[in-house]
Amino acid sequence: MSEDGGGWDGLIARARGRLPSMVERFLSKVMAEPAYAASSLTAEDLRQRSVQTFTAMLDALRTDGDTTALTSLAESLGTLRARQAIPLDSLVRVIRLDFTVLWDTLSDPSLDAEPALLVRHAGRVWSTVDTFVTQVQEHYLTERSAIQLANADLQRHYLSQLFAPVRPTEAVLDRIAGALRVPRSGNFCVAATAKDDGMTVQRRIRSSTRRGDVVFTYDMGHHTLFIWPTAEVALGKLPPGISALFDGMAAAVAPVARGLVDVREAAAAAREIMTDLPMDSSGITTLLERWKTVARHQLSLTGCDLGQLVFPYLHMCTELEREKILKTVTTYLETGSLGDTSRALDCHRNTVLNRLNAFQKYTGLDVQRPHDAAAVILALP
Repeated sequence: MSEDGGGWDGLIARARGRLPSMVERFLSKVMAEPAYAASSLTAEDLRQRSVQTFTAMLDALRTDGDTTALTSLAESLGTLRARQAIPLDSLVRVIRLDFTVLWDTLSDPSLDAEPALLVRHAGRVWSTVDTFVTQVQEHYLTERSAIQLANADLQRHYLSQLFAPVRPTEAVLDRIAGALRVPRSGNFCVAATAKDDGMTVQRRIRSSTRRGDVVFTYDMGHHTLFIWPTAEVALGKLPPGISALFDGMAAAVAPVARGLVDVREAAAAAREIMTDLPMDSSGITTLLERWKTVARHQLSLTGCDLGQLVFPYLHMCTELEREKILKTVTTYLETGSLGDTSRALDCHRNTVLNRLNAFQKYTGLDVQRPHDAAAVILALP
């Protein structure tokens, strides 16, 4: 053994005698980490892991040090903290405290270490801690990935029951709500994206640092559905954390589902809105923006084309008259005001009235009456 090795190993042996104080110093620093202070981790758990970690690190730092125990500890610690849902950034910060505690102990004047000896071995101390951090992180991420896959499989299983062809019974709804850990009577938002975009959203969910948002994912046909509990009773703006998931893509959001049982209908609405969007669409779209085209499409599927209430009758007038009448009717339906319509078309208010009356004469529909106006809105392209 070299003279340097003997001096270094002697220092490691003296530091090992300070193990209890190292552990207590470490614990005092750990409890200042918010995620640890708010977690369910017990002082005994933290103390036991601290003893194991510092013991393994000191063994690894000896001249003929063995890293086997430290490597094994990295696997068990990373796996355990992933299962305990300790945030990775907090875990890494806490482990890096090991270096501070180790170095403060090794450089304590009472251990009588030569400054030159400390300088020569500083890199090794840091490297040992850094390697341990890297190994813990790798095992943490592996375990979190396995947990996420297992949770996703479980969620798909219960969501498939929710979206089954036969409407779920009360007992099944209770079971689904319990498995997903959501209130059966709570409110839910449902969004749909194209399946390819859905993969991007899922990656964003997995990498998100926001831990308060719970978003369930379910593939259905050409779409991916995203479902999350909400305190809102009607759809306003999406929360920033949710909205950001859909950046750069088209997404359709249904009206709020009042209870888990209504998520089926909300999913159907979101998919219908999504299907109705033009190919080059982008951004978040709600029923408010697409209700006209959605309603027109659904009516046409049953043979109820409201255009048949308008266009066949307008063929009785000249092409020029038809063009003026339709332009006036369209503008009036957009503004709801005779004065605004006359200003938009740069014509007299009486001219507007005459054209609306002509439209009523030909079609029998008075667009100044809400019932008829609704039909005409759906009839016009």
